[in-house]
Amino acid sequence: MKKIVAFILFSAVIAVYAQSFQISYRGEQVGESLDFIAESPDDDNELVLVLTNNSQEVDTIYLVKHVLAEVEGSYNTFCIGECSEPDVTASTEPLILLPGESSDGRSFHLLYNPSGMAGTTTVKYVFTSGSFKDSVTVNYIYDPTGIEEAVVRVNSLTAYPNPATTSVTVAYDLSGLSTGSDASLVITNLVGSKVAERPIAGTSGKVSMDVSGLDAGIYFYSIESGSRIISTKKLIVK
Repeated sequence: MKKIVAFILFSAVIAVYAQSFQISYRGEQVGESLDFIAESPDDDNELVLVLTNNSQEVDTIYLVKHVLAEVEGSYNTFCIGECSEPDVTASTEPLILLPGESSDGRSFHLLYNPSGMAGTTTVKYVFTSGSFKDSVTVNYIYDPTGIEEAVVRVNSLTAYPNPATTSVTVAYDLSGLSTGSDASLVITNLVGSKVAERPIAGTSGKVSMDVSGLDAGIYFYSIESGSRIISTKKLIVK
């Protein structure tokens, strides 16, 4: 009987810890693993995971990364404030989250650069604090053929000014995509919620959006066609 009670108490403690810390991506809670498609072949692809402290205590979070499989020539790293060198496997400085606070792209993000090499790099990230231990395994996937077929080649997608204060203009040039009335420019916040949207027409052009009502911070702007995200880049609002 005592063993049963102890097991129940242990399970309850684990459940409380799991609820007190959350990892999410684009507004959805992340499970044990996440597939991330790298669109840039020879530049840093940024993955912003949002860490949320749902407890009533301050979280002092340290990160350890375990590279389980790596594409030769590629590199990956993590950034807690400053970005670490690719060969660094553990953070020396913690990410500190106040009760109810979530991280953003400035305080924490991950980088992957395939260096033009196709394949999948798999990295397990372990987050620890005084009250919990959680992890997520990220599969960084770079497949030039898959990207071209599923995402569509983007000749250019540029926002200016960036950082923006009152308005932003996005110039786009897409090839291989027949845009219609369902194509739009979408701005989302760090948790994946849409904060602005404007329809676009044609495979190239410019569209302006008012951002004066947005809080200062990091956002993402995307071209979407139907349920498909064509391309996503970072936008800073001051």
